Amino acid sequence: MRTQTQPMSGFLHLALPSGAAGRPSELSELDRILIRTLQVDGRRSFAAMARDLDLPEKTIRRRVHELLESCIIQIATVADPAVLGYTVAALIGLNVDGQRRIRPLVESLAQLPAVDYAAITTGRFDALVEVLCRDMTELLTVVDETLVGAPGVRSAEVFPYLRLHYQEPGWEVAQQKQDGGLGPAHTPLDDTDHRIIAELSADGRRPFALVGGTLGVSESQIRKRVTRMLAERTIRITAIVNPCNLGFERQLWIGIRCQPGHSITAVADTLARIPSITYVVVCAGRFDLFVEAVCHDTAEVMRLIDTEVRTLTGVRSTELLFCLDLFYRAVRPAEPAMGS
Repeated sequence: MRTQTQPMSGFLHLALPSGAAGRPSELSELDRILIRTLQVDGRRSFAAMARDLDLPEKTIRRRVHELLESCIIQIATVADPAVLGYTVAALIGLNVDGQRRIRPLVESLAQLPAVDYAAITTGRFDALVEVLCRDMTELLTVVDETLVGAPGVRSAEVFPYLRLHYQEPGWEVAQQKQDGGLGPAHTPLDDTDHRIIAELSADGRRPFALVGGTLGVSESQIRKRVTRMLAERTIRITAIVNPCNLGFERQLWIGIRCQPGHSITAVADTLARIPSITYVVVCAGRFDLFVEAVCHDTAEVMRLIDTEVRTLTGVRSTELLFCLDLFYRAVRPAEPAMGS
């Protein structure tokens, strides 16, 4: 799932295919292999990928650069927003008034500093946006002055996060459930850690020597700190990509209400272990949980909902919202509030 996020140069439109043009088949098998590799390890060296694939290093280097330059992928640093200083996060369901076309409206909302993710959806809401804030006062400002007041927005329903329970930015990794996803920092992050994350948020492959030169820290110290944060799963350096490009042609959000008397945390734990589920948040509002899932096709969505989610002990009801268009921006650590 995605304030003072990075400048618009980091804005990534993950448009879903709408016909023959732009379908994932336009990517070669080599492209898909490289993307999968970089989702697991966004800093894997060109030399290592060349050895793995038995191809010339210059071929790998050229194709990765082409994927980056064409905005098919973005190598970014992903972390729990709380780790980055955002103590308040929320998913906001929006409905439009019909006075503006929905795609330009959602694209404009995705460019707001507080928004790190936006999607055009089917169902109860016309769009979902995720906002990250330093406190509840900032959330109120974003909702009341920025979103509700935006031309074309008719109404907004706010689902404040009580906890980001599970986050796995790698689609293939999520399918295999190879680890427990990202989590809170085991070792407290200091100012240097936050500055490193900020430097790597726009370009996760930026050489450590350049990061160290910018921050006035030795390359070895940068490497040591990044290695620690990766090992503790505090951060993930990964390729952000439209899931369609890896064969996942259906992305959806599921709003879940839990049965009274059942633990929401226990339900969230079980959901996080289900293949296809990449994001689980415990929230306030009409839903107890919001879950993001990526599936290969509609049949897989049906299996997920009918046999793995709706039948789960503790689940009372579900609502599905299919994503039709996606906008994403990597998140930088929060700047201190004015006067703090």
